[in-house]
Amino acid sequence: MVLQPAVEKLPAKSGTRNRARHFLTASAIILIVWVCWNCKDDISGQGTTGIVFPDSNISYGKYVQPLFDRGCAFSGCHGADTFDERGYSLDSYQHALSRVGIIVPCFRNEACNPENSLLIRRVEGLDGVPRMPLYRPALSANQINGLKQWIREGAQNN
Repeated sequence: MVLQPAVEKLPAKSGTRNRARHFLTASAIILIVWVCWNCKDDISGQGTTGIVFPDSNISYGKYVQPLFDRGCAFSGCHGADTFDERGYSLDSYQHALSRVGIIVPCFRNEACNPENSLLIRRVEGLDGVPRMPLYRPALSANQINGLKQWIREGAQNN
C-alpha cells in the first residue's frame, strides 16, 4: 500500500503569482519607509514654525540656515548629498549660493529682485511646479518675506 500525501500541491503558477504579489507589496512598503526616513520633516524635531524673521537685518546664521536645516537640507531632499548630483544644496551658504539664480537671481553687487529667485518662486508654488517644501507644511508668510528681505539685503553670510 502506497501512502498519499495529505496536502495537495498547488499549481506552480499560483505560487509564482503569490510570491510576486508579496515581493511587490514588500518593495512598496520598503520604498515608503525609505522616503519617509530620508526626507524627514526636520532633524531637530522643532519644525520650521518656531523660526520668525525680523523685518530687516536678516541674519543668515540666525534665521535663513536654520530654516533650511529644518525644512529643506536633509538627505534625499536638499542636503549635502544632493550637491554633486544637482550642483546645489541648502546645507551651507557656499552650496546654497553656488549657482546664480537658484537663490540670488543676479550677480553680486547688482540690485536683486527676489521675485525672480527660483527659491522664492518654488516656496510660493509659482510656475506650475509643486510648492516647496514638498509634502510638508508651507513656509509662513513671515518666513517667505524674510527670505525675500535677505535677498534684497544682498544675501549676506552673516
